[in-house]
Amino acid sequence: MFIEENSTVDVVLLYKRVGMHYLVFGEKNFNDSNFTDEEKEKCKKLTVKMKQLTWGLHNEIQEGSVDTEMDDNGGQQRVFNHKKYKELRLTKLIHSWDAKTEDDSKAKVSERAIKSLAPEVAESILNLYDEVMYMSEEDEKK
Repeated sequence: MFIEENSTVDVVLLYKRVGMHYLVFGEKNFNDSNFTDEEKEKCKKLTVKMKQLTWGLHNEIQEGSVDTEMDDNGGQQRVFNHKKYKELRLTKLIHSWDAKTEDDSKAKVSERAIKSLAPEVAESILNLYDEVMYMSEEDEKK
């Protein structure tokens, strides 16, 4: 019922650059793929330790994802900003990773580093986190 403050879950993805884009796979999909061993060896592995979502962290991310805008009557309205929501999920939930820089040194987790991720990688991190954290349809039937 209570989540330890520093509880994390691992999100593992494998990726390779193809031209200006990245092909990104979750570990399970990668292992189940029809790639040859040679193709698999060309992929790099990234393990991201992400914080488990607590009620407080959930509310902090939700509140930070809301913009205040003027409505047609001159009043204010609160509007959910999905871009901010995704960025906050990444910056608030990523605890650590084993990412490397171009010179093969350890890349520090920072807002700047997170915002410089390739979109395919960032989206995959969020999607794989959701797969780990949320109940599947099979789990719901139990």
